[in-house]
Amino acid sequence: MRKSNADYEVQVKEQKDRISTLEGEMKKLVNDTIAMGEKLRDWHNRYDKLNKQYEYVLSNNSTLMAASAKENLALMEQMELLQNKLQAKEDSLRIREKRVNELEDAISRKDSAMNFLRNKIANALTGFEGKGLTIYTKNGQVYVSMENSLLFASGSYSVSKRGVEALENIAGVLAENKDINVLVEGHTDNDPFNGSGTIKDNWDLSVMRATSVVKILTGAANLSQDRITAAGKGEFSPLVPNNSAENKAKNRRTEIILSPDLSELAEILEAE
Repeated sequence: MRKSNADYEVQVKEQKDRISTLEGEMKKLVNDTIAMGEKLRDWHNRYDKLNKQYEYVLSNNSTLMAASAKENLALMEQMELLQNKLQAKEDSLRIREKRVNELEDAISRKDSAMNFLRNKIANALTGFEGKGLTIYTKNGQVYVSMENSLLFASGSYSVSKRGVEALENIAGVLAENKDINVLVEGHTDNDPFNGSGTIKDNWDLSVMRATSVVKILTGAANLSQDRITAAGKGEFSPLVPNNSAENKAKNRRTEIILSPDLSELAEILEAE
């Protein structure tokens, strides 16, 4: 059954919320680890102080030792308890540091993979950049933004021959990177679309354009359809104000947003 635009919006929001949650949990884990390290240093200082007191006691003569036997026993018990706590703190800190290192390594690998992907797509689209196509990275994702002048005639959702060529080149790169999730967003300017039949407004037009792009991507390469989502944003996510013909042209676009698989990060964060 065909998914509604509202269903796609929910999927997009869930993906963005997931990324935000993972980033928040990562930040909290790092802060907790720093705090635990400070507390551990405090425990070590207390232990060193008690140890000095104990060494002072041992340096005194047997008379003092006999007179202070009760105090010495209490001091030794206190030191043993503190030493056990220190060991537990050190064990916990080592585990946390290991998780932080694993997260940092995983994030570094994701960033490197996304930069490599961006370069691969840029190479595949040589000749298109600056002609209605822009490639950039933001929030760990790769954005391929294509002005509608490259893809569609005015009011149409049929992709032009030149646009099909660009999309097929993108599909070839995506087929080699099977752990990348793909979101295709259609955008319009704020000029009313007075259509009839299937397309009645800018919402419909943006959805149909996104769907047309998805069909070309999946038809041109062996892309798993559960990796790719089509969504229409209508006129409601402009890049710039719709106050000139030039700006409206920039807002009429299709964005292909490539996101890394975050399951590895989630597993590390959720590990006990």
